[in-house]
Amino acid sequence: MMIIDPIDKIRNYYLKDKKINTGFVATGQVGITVTGKGIPLDAYKLDHACGAVETAVLEQKEKDIVIVEGQGSILHPGSTATLPLMRGTCPTHMILCHIARHNSIRGMDNIKIPNLAKFIQLNEDLVSILGTYPKAKVIGVALNTTLMSEENAKEFIKMTEIETGLPATDVIRFGGDRIFNQLI
Repeated sequence: MMIIDPIDKIRNYYLKDKKINTGFVATGQVGITVTGKGIPLDAYKLDHACGAVETAVLEQKEKDIVIVEGQGSILHPGSTATLPLMRGTCPTHMILCHIARHNSIRGMDNIKIPNLAKFIQLNEDLVSILGTYPKAKVIGVALNTTLMSEENAKEFIKMTEIETGLPATDVIRFGGDRIFNQLI
């Protein structure tokens, strides 16, 4: 969970068109490859990861909105990147990313994805460290509906909005304005 992967679409089309001064912090191989800079978060020693993220965010201080490339899920037993990413960014807004056709962690059928509303609450609580930092809010759900028919994708999006009470969409297939408008 964090900010969604099609960052270039958000920054260069939606926010840029609205003349919003936007920065981007790449934290993984895809973001670094696309932008040519960033921090390879999974290569940092865990003790230094939070500080590396914080430094990268603070370097964007002249920006009105800083978008940070997300990593993994706090549910994934093999991912250590998400918690230092959350703490290092001290986000005000988050977007939950979810592969719509999955009900468990990819490749781990025994680790079920919980009710999304409960999972969102868990992420918000972790980011605020139970009140230590300002409360960050999940503002939308970005769904990957690849391999779903358009009809099934739209139905899944509708069900996700009902379950979470948040705007949801497949940003690549249907655009992201409903989520991105929450940033402004």
